[in-house]
Amino acid sequence: MTQHQQAPQMSVPPGVYHYEQLVGEWPTRFHLRVDLDGGGLLLANAAEAAALSPVGVQMAHGVLEGRSDEAIVTDIERAFRRTPREQIVTDLIKLRALIVDLAEPGDNYPVTNLGGAGISAWERQLAAPLRADVAQGEPDTMRSIMHALWNAGVPHITVAVEPEADAAQLPRIVEAAGDIGMITGLRSVASWLTPEIIEQAGMAGLDHLDLLYVTGSAQEHDAIAGEGDYGKVLAGFEQCRAVELCPAAQVPLIASNADEVDEIAAELVEMGVTNLVFFALVCPDDDEQAQAAGALPARALPQVGVLVEETAEDSECRYLWAPPVRFDNARSLAEQVRAGPRTAGDVAIRVEADGSVFPARGAANCAGNLITDTWDQIWSNECFARYRERLQAPTACSDCPGLEICTADCPKDQRGWSDDTQGGEMQ
Repeated sequence: MTQHQQAPQMSVPPGVYHYEQLVGEWPTRFHLRVDLDGGGLLLANAAEAAALSPVGVQMAHGVLEGRSDEAIVTDIERAFRRTPREQIVTDLIKLRALIVDLAEPGDNYPVTNLGGAGISAWERQLAAPLRADVAQGEPDTMRSIMHALWNAGVPHITVAVEPEADAAQLPRIVEAAGDIGMITGLRSVASWLTPEIIEQAGMAGLDHLDLLYVTGSAQEHDAIAGEGDYGKVLAGFEQCRAVELCPAAQVPLIASNADEVDEIAAELVEMGVTNLVFFALVCPDDDEQAQAAGALPARALPQVGVLVEETAEDSECRYLWAPPVRFDNARSLAEQVRAGPRTAGDVAIRVEADGSVFPARGAANCAGNLITDTWDQIWSNECFARYRERLQAPTACSDCPGLEICTADCPKDQRGWSDDTQGGEMQ
């Protein structure tokens, strides 16, 4: 969409706006996210997203509010006085076509990663991340956390299921998120959920279910995920199709399966699972103990990244690359694989069950608490300032073949790993 050469007039306040509309023959859920700079994102059906300039935000808001083209054009003329009316009309036609395109039905995983050169051609001042990965807790506390996230402008929550928590509470948590208007997912090991819980969560409004998938060998998968889990994860993917949930496979990258990425992707695509989340358990090149336990050395990540990107292209599946997780020698490989990544993307945050907030990468430095602190206090915390500085710094080097995963941070650089090890002090 054409960038209008004027400072935006903030006629649409920052925040998240939720709409449910019929586009053509298809019922569609839209989330319009407006950031501090007036630009934003338009998400449709928790699956497709498009970046909008400030004028695009105002147009999208007008269209979704049901205003006439004439009224929208008049408002834009007032806000962007030097913009020709013909250009405004042209851009509005493009915006309406974009909305129709986004509403096309499809089984896609929610967009949570910045890709390529970024999400827009202009400087963006994100008011908040796009997604929060939240550890399962008590429903009342979860409800408070979700309201705080929504008020901060976070449209998407994925609940990280905890094996010791009461799974029977998950449908209530999903329903509470849906009542607010949030895009909602669950991340779990298949054995931690029953078919009844999955069905109830789906009926409560769950958008996607992410299940751990280690490898196509039942014996090797079960050795890490738990006895009998391989059969349950296959059944879980099958049930997703039956209850109209988007299935996603969360694939750990470890020494035993890193060279099997193409085979794993082919197996999942054959099962109808085309949304994959990869996270690597990594260690410094000189950490022989971690490598013996099954972690990948830092030097291996570029080649693994090449294999992931080539596999995604060849198998026509969609993937997210989660920030690498530093291997903790005080914990078993299986325990860390089951726990999964801190977040499933770089425009995400981690929220613990008590409301504590952590950035996607770096040391486990708490930025504040959603229950007791304001979002402004949390977002302006020093650890988020350092995190944003690292994401904005150039990461291209001559050692790697232009990997997409390098866009956010160099995979070999320990400062860009999620470090939850005891005493982890990466800054």
